[in-house]
Amino acid sequence: MHAQTFFSASRARAVASIARFPNLGQRCMSVRPLKYGHLTNAPGESSPQKPAPPPPRRKVTIASLQALRQERTPITVLTAYDYPTARAASTHGIDITLVGDSLAQVCLGYSSTTSLTLDEMLHHCRAVARGTSAPLIVADMPFGSYYAGKEDTIRAAVRMLQEGNVEAVKLEGGSEIAARVQALTSIGIPVMAHVGLLPQRHTALSGYRVQGRTAKSARSILHSALALEEAGAFSIVLEAVPASLAAYITSRLKVPTIGIGAGPGCSGQVLVWDDVMGTWAGHKAKFVRRFGDVKSEVERGVKAYASAVRDCSFPHSEKEGYAMDDGEIEKLLEMESDQEWTWSPPTPMTT
Repeated sequence: MHAQTFFSASRARAVASIARFPNLGQRCMSVRPLKYGHLTNAPGESSPQKPAPPPPRRKVTIASLQALRQERTPITVLTAYDYPTARAASTHGIDITLVGDSLAQVCLGYSSTTSLTLDEMLHHCRAVARGTSAPLIVADMPFGSYYAGKEDTIRAAVRMLQEGNVEAVKLEGGSEIAARVQALTSIGIPVMAHVGLLPQRHTALSGYRVQGRTAKSARSILHSALALEEAGAFSIVLEAVPASLAAYITSRLKVPTIGIGAGPGCSGQVLVWDDVMGTWAGHKAKFVRRFGDVKSEVERGVKAYASAVRDCSFPHSEKEGYAMDDGEIEKLLEMESDQEWTWSPPTPMTT
């Protein structure tokens, strides 16, 4: 009778413990750390408490971008090409994530953006969309996808929103594409325009050259920006134009301008991820500032890994491996009639 009472009390305590810790019976692996957010302290108990997570960022919208412009708060734009870069942009306060057609060069190894296809762009758009929470997602319409006419432009843009899951598209060009921009905005597809240096037309422009250095060419860029605003563009990128011209265009427009190589007088700035992180090994434009040195860290990490594998210091059989009972391996060898087999972990080589 006493034994039965003892075991009943023990069982009751166990059930109470399990009720307090609902995940106690789950199998855990080292690569899947426990989440302690569901645990609470019982009366009289004390333990370290996780700090409260920061409140989630509010979703960036076209209206909130306009508010930033009116408040003269600079807008941050950064390119992203996959889930990890999109997560970084979302986590660290970027306002607009741009799936730039620069992915043709920095991700796919093409010599220019003109080689990028719509299907390739859609693949990257989907990955970025999966990693994006707060920033507005804008994507470049690839070269040739909006040249044939309004219907082709609409068809390609709809695919980018439906299949790529982006929220707006960006088109390069001046007054000559205003009708296509209006065709999109009139049916509710947000458009970011892009004037000045047009990378998709680098061959026709005889390279990646600064635009708008003369009064005549500056006026052409200004009037293009005004025409694109009139067509419904919610923002306009100004690339590689003199700072004074960019500031003047910004003062004439009612929508935010995003500069890249256009000085500090724009409503915001955009740079390419690989330029910011220092991973691009190609030409460094004058307007690029490298804010990180990821290339050096990648080099260090890859070389250290390869060296550790070759000198047998990685993986460590105990710290980075899993054990099997000696009796079980002996049974396996007996089953396989291979009792002569022996193994000892390799000894790391020293230099």
